[in-house]
Amino acid sequence: MSFHLRLHTSMPAISFRIPPISIHGITLLTVRDTPCIARSSFRPLHLTCDMSHATLSLDAGTPCYSMMFLDKFDISSPRRHLPQDRLNFQNMEEEVKQRYIALQIIRKRDIWHPKLAEALATIYVMVLEDDGRNWEPINWAGLSSFIPIFMRERLLEGVSNNHGWPLENELNTLVIALFWLMSSQDRLDQETDEFRKEIMTYLAPFAFAGFRYPCFTSPEDIFLASDSSSRITLSYFGQPTTLSLPPIAPFATLSYFARIEYFHFRVPPELPLNRQDAIIKGVLCGPTRDDIVDFNARCATRVAGSGYGDPFDGLPESRRHDPDWRRSLSSSDSAWLHSRLVYYIPGTFSGRWQGSFIALYQEDYRSMLCSAEAPSPFPSSGRFPLYVKFRELYCYSPSIPLPVAEDEISFFNGFLPLGCQWREDESGIEFVGLNNSFKTHYIPLRRSRDASDVSNMGALDVIITGITEAPYAAAWNGYKYIGRIRPSDGLVVLLREPLDPQRVDLGRALFRGYVISSRNFVGRWRHIASAEQPAEWESIFSLCKEVKLL
Repeated sequence: MSFHLRLHTSMPAISFRIPPISIHGITLLTVRDTPCIARSSFRPLHLTCDMSHATLSLDAGTPCYSMMFLDKFDISSPRRHLPQDRLNFQNMEEEVKQRYIALQIIRKRDIWHPKLAEALATIYVMVLEDDGRNWEPINWAGLSSFIPIFMRERLLEGVSNNHGWPLENELNTLVIALFWLMSSQDRLDQETDEFRKEIMTYLAPFAFAGFRYPCFTSPEDIFLASDSSSRITLSYFGQPTTLSLPPIAPFATLSYFARIEYFHFRVPPELPLNRQDAIIKGVLCGPTRDDIVDFNARCATRVAGSGYGDPFDGLPESRRHDPDWRRSLSSSDSAWLHSRLVYYIPGTFSGRWQGSFIALYQEDYRSMLCSAEAPSPFPSSGRFPLYVKFRELYCYSPSIPLPVAEDEISFFNGFLPLGCQWREDESGIEFVGLNNSFKTHYIPLRRSRDASDVSNMGALDVIITGITEAPYAAAWNGYKYIGRIRPSDGLVVLLREPLDPQRVDLGRALFRGYVISSRNFVGRWRHIASAEQPAEWESIFSLCKEVKLL
């Protein structure tokens, strides 16, 4: 038996009398309390009649979906970076479609989807543009649970044809980057030790094998370098857009540190209790029990979701991602970007930093260098504290920036001209070239309410200096640092030398890395060749700025 519902043509179709703008308003109210623009939430309205169907169609060309974009997603970062005419209603509608498709792929746990790389790239940009709204639909899609599934099923894809080494391809890079950017303290605290160790096993090759996985967007020893990173094309606000993929190593390193820090140092009872006790016992250098307790408590990597007690807390949250956004989405053909300091947020470095470095044992590292095969299991490592007080110094017109020498010697000198001398005091730092070939002066930051990057303040160059303060120098050895920020991508290169010139046994080292949006300075450091240390031996480091958490 079948039943047929007969509609009388004389029955008034009330919905036909509702103007499209009212349908838009009803739709917005319908989806406002949902975490994502899921079409299922307004499907009944979509199917009510021909007019509502036409008005709410993805191909309708009406402002409904652009209104949804403004209601559900953040717009301040696109407004800072894109031309105004790019942010029209039609392009916002296209962006809604792109994000909806990407989020659905993640929500369905479709790790084999043919457009997974583009979906992950879209979500990566959403995270870089997040001011609070973008986060909710990403959580709705379940990205944090999707990533471990991908790691177990696909991260090691292709290793059998690559001598056991995981690939730094589009998918792996975006997954590892998002894995870090989605980190939160609550999620880390809920992980089991077994899960942490599993994740560290996946991340270790990317973090430690610097000879296979570069930590930089272009060759590290070129000061005015062009971007040589891998690229992927995605649809972004209605146009095909090239996304420069970040190097996988910094994000793998941060996630590795965030987990190994749960395995605290043991406090040896035979050590002096504190510095005063050490002095009484005639122990002038080396850690005390208090030093190790402090290290376990404070030398931690800050996860991406933390708050900051710095001058930028009054600005949109996405501001802290601006350097990463520009590295990813600024065109490599824009020569003006690479001649200006737009990849660095002023004030970032000044202050106290603490963290650690992790080093593989030298013999293990040499073995990796001598063999094409990836080690299994990955070698053991040791972790050591780092404490530095950094200072930023800027070159403003009419001063002339330090000359640039594009050679390896300058690179190993922190990008400073070889043979130059400098004198630093409270007013700044003065450089004098070899044989008085130049003279220039750098001063502390000039604060400006509108200065969100160095280029907006008229600064021509940035020098970073640093020192290990006395309490930490007594425990872990004292060092001084000096170096420069590369304008082409914000790479920080710092020369480290012993505070005491007589301590030649401590050696000279070069730290190279980026300040990631979570306010971690992360990268690799290597000894400058000496009798004690081979130049090829590299270690990873992560330093976190000491700020008052909100």
